[in-house]
Amino acid sequence: MSIRPFRWLPHDGQRHAVKEDAVAFEDTATLCGEELTIPAAHPTKTQWCWPTCTTCDTVWRQHEGIPLFPRPRTSHASTRGGGRAVAHA
Repeated sequence: MSIRPFRWLPHDGQRHAVKEDAVAFEDTATLCGEELTIPAAHPTKTQWCWPTCTTCDTVWRQHEGIPLFPRPRTSHASTRGGGRAVAHA
C-alpha cells in the first residue's frame, strides 16, 4: 500500500489523479470530478507524457499541504548589483 492516497492515471489527453486503491474496471472519479473506469492495460510511455490536469494537481497539493504550482516568484533585484541597468556599447 502506498503512503499517498492518490496516484496519477493518464485519461482523455491528461494525467489525472485517482484514489490509490482503484483497481481495473472500477468506476471512479478523478480529483477534478471526471468520471472514468480504471483501465486494465497499463498506460503507454507517451500517455505518461501528457500534461497534468491542473485541477487534479491543485486538489492533490492542497490535500498534501504542498505549495501550489507555479510558486510565486520573488524579486531578486537587490541581489543583482544594486538593481542598476548597465548599458552595453
